[in-house]
Amino acid sequence: MKRIIQFGIWLEETSSQILLGFVVVLVFIAALTRYLGTPINWSVDIAQGIFVWVIYLGANQAWRKNRHIGIDMLFNRFSPQVQKTLMVVIYGIILVFLTLIIVNGIHIAIVNVGRIMNDIPISYSFVTIAVPVGSFLMLLTTVEKLFTLLRSKGKR
Repeated sequence: MKRIIQFGIWLEETSSQILLGFVVVLVFIAALTRYLGTPINWSVDIAQGIFVWVIYLGANQAWRKNRHIGIDMLFNRFSPQVQKTLMVVIYGIILVFLTLIIVNGIHIAIVNVGRIMNDIPISYSFVTIAVPVGSFLMLLTTVEKLFTLLRSKGKR
């Protein structure tokens, strides 16, 4: 099971790196062709759609590695047991929030099936589905963090 999880993490990180590189290349080509007088309109739309995926994949990676910004000056003044209890409550709130985003994100993706991206015959739902997929990955990360916290003996 651990190998499957590690492979999933590797796949997520590699995908986000490749997609970000693709966004850079597309934006560069768009700028170059616009400068040369023959703009490629679809490249910006594709780059924006891919960037949404990069954002949600990157948000999960930052969440997994505890890289999101946090202010814990007050939090650190509590005893380890109170800190652990607060973290369980916070993770519970995050789980509820992510579940709501997933449900609503799926709804938005379904609504956007018939909508196409400007000049390209690609459904806009390929962009909007990034929201529930990324939120689901963050939900899995949160569940893993919660189980790790509940199994630990001491401080968070």
